[in-house]
Amino acid sequence: MTDSVSGELRIQRMAATGLDWALITVVTLLVILATGVLEHAEDYANVGQSTINAVLCGLPAYLMLNGWMLWTRGQTAGKAAMSLMIVDHQTGNCASFWKLLFVRALIPVVVVAVGFIWELLWLLVLIDFCFIFRKDQRCLHDWIAGTRVVKRVAGQ
Repeated sequence: MTDSVSGELRIQRMAATGLDWALITVVTLLVILATGVLEHAEDYANVGQSTINAVLCGLPAYLMLNGWMLWTRGQTAGKAAMSLMIVDHQTGNCASFWKLLFVRALIPVVVVAVGFIWELLWLLVLIDFCFIFRKDQRCLHDWIAGTRVVKRVAGQ
């Protein structure tokens, strides 16, 4: 992979991640509005409980937004918009759904959720993000799940 292609993929991955976070936030807010979980001012009095409620609304939001695409194409909405897909690092085939959902996607969600309680855990998100600047461009969650992100070729 040449440096220009490598740099382009890195920028596309960052754009896809930003788009994913924005979309998941919007869908999570819609789930919160639809369920009324955080409807009253007193719902925000206990920060820990309101954080747990928001995360519990975020999980179905993530599945509604990305579940089908992850299962069928190995993509999130952001990755689909950037023509990227997640593959198994060893085989290059579409990664298994359980790895995509329960290992790769759940790790950042848990870190962010726990980061509201223990602020230092937010550093893990930064460390995870910094791994994209390595030569292989695999983030920490890619290493743990045994995946990598590649350009999606037409017909895949």
